[in-house]
Amino acid sequence: MMSLPATAAPHQIRLHFFDLDALIRSDSSAYIHLFSQMYRRFHADDTTSLNRPQAEFVVLTRSDNPWGQPIMLLNGEVRRLSNPGLLKGYTYDGVLNAIVAGVRSHFLIHAGVVSRGGKGFILAADGGHGKTTLVLELIRRGFEFLSDEMAALGRADGRVHPFPRSLRVRPGTLELTGFAEAASGAPEWLGKLLLDVEEIQPGSPGEAAEISHIIILQDPDAPTNQNAEDSEREMGVLVDQIDEALLAAVRRIEDVTEVHPDVERGYPTLRVRAAHRMSVLAEIETICQEQQVLVLDVSKRPETQPAFDRPARLEAIPKSRAVMELLRRFQGGHKSALLQGEFGGSSSLLFLELAALVGQADCHQLLVGPLPEMADLVCDLVDCPVV
Repeated sequence: MMSLPATAAPHQIRLHFFDLDALIRSDSSAYIHLFSQMYRRFHADDTTSLNRPQAEFVVLTRSDNPWGQPIMLLNGEVRRLSNPGLLKGYTYDGVLNAIVAGVRSHFLIHAGVVSRGGKGFILAADGGHGKTTLVLELIRRGFEFLSDEMAALGRADGRVHPFPRSLRVRPGTLELTGFAEAASGAPEWLGKLLLDVEEIQPGSPGEAAEISHIIILQDPDAPTNQNAEDSEREMGVLVDQIDEALLAAVRRIEDVTEVHPDVERGYPTLRVRAAHRMSVLAEIETICQEQQVLVLDVSKRPETQPAFDRPARLEAIPKSRAVMELLRRFQGGHKSALLQGEFGGSSSLLFLELAALVGQADCHQLLVGPLPEMADLVCDLVDCPVV
């Protein structure tokens, strides 16, 4: 591990995430400005981090450094990119993933969250299922905004807390939800607009709320036999490079039944089927680290998107299924400080505490359809005026 002098990365920002503080340093003021825009509601001063764990991240965008190329250091661990052009996107995801993996005080679940009358609604969905769009539509109808991407469930108080990172939205999403004027002058990053929720709907940020409803957004045309007990699972592991040595090493993992490369979407992806997905993912990450291949993202289900042309329908589901859906979207992975430090690496113990935490919630699946119909169904669960 090599320590860098402050002069190598003179620009910095401090951010506060529950029980963890993050220091981000860079040789580029533009990168620090980007983080400042993304996390403007997470800013911390030097006096607030004296008694909390701290994570440190360094982003070097130039090649005049000891490694001779653009690079990231996550808590001292060097992350090299075979394609430096990926650095901008990897910085965004890599830092967030490392931060959420270090939080112990909250379960962090990939989901949107809104509230009304002190009741929190967790909206969990796979990509492309309209989660952010539904969050914005509910805000337009008077709900309060907690997050469009991260449900932060407090272990101490059993409430869902705000995670108000700036939204990344397409202009078409703003237009669909009646907020087209918010796009004017908004900064664009990686093809999407970067906006604080106050710039979209003034007065909409909410406070911690009771975990009242869990709603899982589902494609009505998706196969019904996909569940947590399937003997085989498919996942996509997005990496910065794939060669025959990597493929051969992954094929040698005992529980892997199939693996092939996919480059159709512009970035190389390992398509893997395995009997025990989480343990296999840990082995794949170890192999990638040994071969200096970066894992950029993991998709745990086939990438299909609904057509939204069927009538929306809300159905009650067993609490156990809702908890499994939340657990599937648990952020931090097998390296999570919460999983390893608090539960000794036992996903069963993590499941039991999560189930107890959301035990009072009403659980539904929302078969997605036209946006007004989906919003109407959510509104029917609380006292919500007709729009």
